[in-house]
Amino acid sequence: MQIRHAAHDPESGAALISVLCLIFTAGVLTTAALALAKAGSFNVGSHVRLQRSMLVAEGVANRVQWLIAADRSYYSSTEQLGEAIYDDYDYDRYMADRVPHVIDYYGEEVQFTISDAASGIDLSSSAYASSLNSLAANHDDDTDWTDAVTALRSQIADYIDSNGDTTGDDGLEEPNYDELGMKPLPRNAAMQFREELLYLPAFRDLFTTDRQGRLSDIRLIPPADTVTLSGAPSLLNASDDMLKSYCKLEDGEVSEVREAIDAWIDERTPLSETLDAELLAKLSPLARTESGNYTVTVEAPKSRKRPFKRLTFSFAAFPVSGPPEDKVRYLEWMFY
Repeated sequence: MQIRHAAHDPESGAALISVLCLIFTAGVLTTAALALAKAGSFNVGSHVRLQRSMLVAEGVANRVQWLIAADRSYYSSTEQLGEAIYDDYDYDRYMADRVPHVIDYYGEEVQFTISDAASGIDLSSSAYASSLNSLAANHDDDTDWTDAVTALRSQIADYIDSNGDTTGDDGLEEPNYDELGMKPLPRNAAMQFREELLYLPAFRDLFTTDRQGRLSDIRLIPPADTVTLSGAPSLLNASDDMLKSYCKLEDGEVSEVREAIDAWIDERTPLSETLDAELLAKLSPLARTESGNYTVTVEAPKSRKRPFKRLTFSFAAFPVSGPPEDKVRYLEWMFY
């Protein structure tokens, strides 16, 4: 018997290669789709957590206002800041002393700090001249600094006046702002918020934002018909320049005070235990009692890093019976 072998079909090998290429392509596409889905879920997850944190921060903000109201009702609001012995109390204290507090808000740990809204250098339309004069006097041996202060004084004057006349060689009026591409400045009226100062070149030469992007060294300018943030700035929020300008401290003394404030914030060590009586007396030009206006920052605890929208808000204190007309008028409300 003669056995006949089937002839080899050259197209069968080509078909196999096509199938393998198809399987490989499908695998690559599937892997890419899974990678994109994973990346998308990661981004969406972070975004959702950030969105949720804003709701949590608002809830904590409401609770903190009532905690402050209860503290003011139960304890004296004229106590010296930076001196409370927290261990002597059955409950936590809620004062404008920059001490971090951590609370459990419906199963989520959240940190907040309270400081006095009457803090920082007052560069509002009614007080900028005297504040800048104090700064200039503290740097009378630094020509560049005093020149910059003089320029800022002129630029603020031109920004808020209504006559259109340039005040001093460093002033800026409408034609100057046009050249800088900043039309329709200047306001030609009183400033309505402190961030307007960033429009002034001389201000940017002297001051900068903090690491969180806020002008924390400059006092808030409250909205019209709310409160007036007048009086001496809070010691616990004072910058090094303010310690020199207001208290006439030397560089070494400024370092001592800065270390003492840090020890108070981090360890709740009273200032009277870390500073001698003579140096404490020098700090009297700065306020050590509450003004009754508060700035609160709500954020994730330092020990638990997670996506969280930080909230900073400022408000005038109200009694435990509630705010006037049951409405809280915020001096500042900012997520960042």
